Amino acid sequence: MIDEILINFNDTVYNAFYKLQKTRLKCLIVIDQNKKLLGTLTDGDLRRGLLKNIKTTSKIKNFFRKNCKYFFQSNFDRKKSNAILEKRNITLIPIINKKKKVVDYYTNIKKNTLENNNKDLQVVIMAGGLGLRLRPYTNFIPKPLLPYKDKTLIEHVIQFYNDQKIKYFWISLNYKDKLIKSFLNNSIKYCKINYLNENMPLGTAGVLQKLQNKKKFFLVSNCDSLIDYNVSDLFDYHKKNSYDLTIITALQENKIPYGVCKIKKGKLQDIEEKPMTNYLANTGVYMINSDSLKYLKKNQPTSFVDLIKILLKKKKKIGAYTIFSKSWKDLGQSINDFN
Repeated sequence: MIDEILINFNDTVYNAFYKLQKTRLKCLIVIDQNKKLLGTLTDGDLRRGLLKNIKTTSKIKNFFRKNCKYFFQSNFDRKKSNAILEKRNITLIPIINKKKKVVDYYTNIKKNTLENNNKDLQVVIMAGGLGLRLRPYTNFIPKPLLPYKDKTLIEHVIQFYNDQKIKYFWISLNYKDKLIKSFLNNSIKYCKINYLNENMPLGTAGVLQKLQNKKKFFLVSNCDSLIDYNVSDLFDYHKKNSYDLTIITALQENKIPYGVCKIKKGKLQDIEEKPMTNYLANTGVYMINSDSLKYLKKNQPTSFVDLIKILLKKKKKIGAYTIFSKSWKDLGQSINDFN
């Protein structure tokens, strides 16, 4: 179990980010080749670095925290550890032996769920689109009901959030709405579903105008965005930073298939052979405060990009919560994605 949160100081940002999301402890213990304690690397450290466009191939040795608190195995004290965790607002404390090798860690974090918060959070699933890129299949079956593995797309989305203790859902409908309603009413019995009917296509955000003053927070997802992340972490991140809207972004890494030349005033400064580049892709999943919905006009088609631009003009706070690329699958691009 301890190996899940250990990372070598020569490892990359990409691997560290993957480990952090997999363990969901928000902190890794940095060690040398002999498993000796060097420091810690937090979820916040990486997120701040990604927003500053650090390369995913960069080594973590350049920015992990070297002055971390630790306990020797021989004098570990649970009460003191809890006090340190609370005072320093950290999630774990490494435990080392006499040779300063990491042998364990202590945390008082329990498994995160939304049991205490789900009354404040509801999920909206956008399921009213025509699915043009998936034709001819969507000529007969609406995109939310297309089968993927053992379930329909919309069942995957509902099941994911229901597994994280969210019980209340809104489904936005337009194209083949009766078929989708009939399927969900007969198939989904474990949560509460209400419908938002669009008499005309209102874009990815326009229909949310109907939800003003319903609840304080909404989590909005496309029906074809299959994603894996800890909703409780996102919710805490959104509230802690007082964001009006938070976009879930996926860290994408691409290798340029050519040598890249760096030119200054017509002169070659450097050349890099087939470098790796990274960017943050919009997953189509958002957390939004209901107060931000007041900027939507009734029956006016509005995309989330439009809404975000409106909020930026209003000087509202918009955040980005980044997940690992392998934790997101967009199935709305091509029918080949279903293979």
